[in-house]
Amino acid sequence: MIIQPNSLLKSHLLTVVTPIFAFWTVLFFLGYPLPGIDDIFFTGSAINLAQGGEFTNPYLEAWNSALSSGKYYFQPPFHSYTLAAWLKIAGVSTTSLRLFQYLCYNLFSLSCALLLRFYGFPRITALCTTVFFAVWQCNPNFFYSPGFRQDALGMAYLAFGLWLLTKDNWWRYFLGFTFLESAVFTSPITSAYGFSFGISILTINFIYRNKNKSNAQYLTTIYLALLASTGLVFTIFLVCINFELQTFLSDFLLTASWRQTATFKGFYLFITIISRSYGIILNLPTYVLFLFLSFLLFLKRKSIPLHIKFLFFGLTLGIILNIFLYAFAIGFNFFFCWLGIVTIISKFGWHKNIKTIISAIAILVFLSSQSLNIIFLIGKEYEPESSYQKIREFVIANPYKKYAIDETAARFVFDYRLPKNSTSWTFMQPPIGVAPISLEDKPPDITWIVSKFRLEERFPKMLIDCPKIEFFGRIFNSLPKNPFDITIIP
Repeated sequence: MIIQPNSLLKSHLLTVVTPIFAFWTVLFFLGYPLPGIDDIFFTGSAINLAQGGEFTNPYLEAWNSALSSGKYYFQPPFHSYTLAAWLKIAGVSTTSLRLFQYLCYNLFSLSCALLLRFYGFPRITALCTTVFFAVWQCNPNFFYSPGFRQDALGMAYLAFGLWLLTKDNWWRYFLGFTFLESAVFTSPITSAYGFSFGISILTINFIYRNKNKSNAQYLTTIYLALLASTGLVFTIFLVCINFELQTFLSDFLLTASWRQTATFKGFYLFITIISRSYGIILNLPTYVLFLFLSFLLFLKRKSIPLHIKFLFFGLTLGIILNIFLYAFAIGFNFFFCWLGIVTIISKFGWHKNIKTIISAIAILVFLSSQSLNIIFLIGKEYEPESSYQKIREFVIANPYKKYAIDETAARFVFDYRLPKNSTSWTFMQPPIGVAPISLEDKPPDITWIVSKFRLEERFPKMLIDCPKIEFFGRIFNSLPKNPFDITIIP
């Protein structure tokens, strides 16, 4: 049975809203999210805008040269402008960047909780969803951390927009479509889920609508709201790119071609990702469990409420579209897969003993999927602040040098107040067609300031001193014992 919003807000303030805020607050004070490999790529343009510059990322010299515009047209602009507005208010620092992510996490979790409770899912599903999202967005494993990527804001817009659609009136539809489209102009892969869940929710509204409202009235309301929101969002988009639509499309499609996207090969890539190496332990069991529960749901479909069927159809369609559009967006796929697992377990009419067994299996599979993260949490060590101070002193003593800085140095050494004559070490080479720059090929006028782990990862022949975590006698080569150990190479 669908729960009405008024009773929802009154009865779940302490049991859902407060735990969500407390959960994300604890993670914030623990320093999450950790640095991610794409941090400078996705924050550089926002920092430049906040400091009065143009819509460019000055830290992507080699990548900028590949575009005809020279502007930050690698991605749709909504994340950069939203983050820039925040940085203008809060200032440029690691703390303000992490606080922005914290706000996105809370908006997503609270919107998702409202959505799930509206459709009658128990409280535990909303809390589990927050944990699953945290495993993705605040991954404790340095190797898998998404850091300051745009996905958190895109998912916040997505969840808030979907919740707005649940109420059948014109202004909720207008705002809902506006946020869904904003999600796409923030993180394009959200289109897979915005489309599938949006269609499902609108269909549910149509089925359970006020019978005094004719089909024509219902469809007209949706059409006009969609038209108005599209006009608004597209106008904002054009303003952000200075009405250079043709140039933006040219650059955006060029960068999209550098990724393996939108082909049926994506399904093969997806299977390869979840089944190779550690994927057999970390990923494959999750999808096997999801398929098994989906099969059981299909067998019992006659006893499942109609709105649950449509929501599960939207979830499944979104996962399929995700694989088709961009198979490497595994974080999205994995999150929604677990969302499906927990909602099926919570709403299915299980016998008590059977539900206990399946829940125990799900917990074991989830813990197995996080085994590397757990090992990393147990074994990692932190670098003392004094080691970073030595690097700062070198930069102060050599103000005219050019520096190539990675995401770890940007956070721990410079607090995102990067030297003006710096570039991204991670993206210091052209995007395609060029072999990585080796130490022998390093230009003598550029000083590298980079984590030892990233250096070893890219140039294993350099024999960098980067100890790995050892657990029960096994050495994990993908888990650095001190992931934030930074070195300087003049």
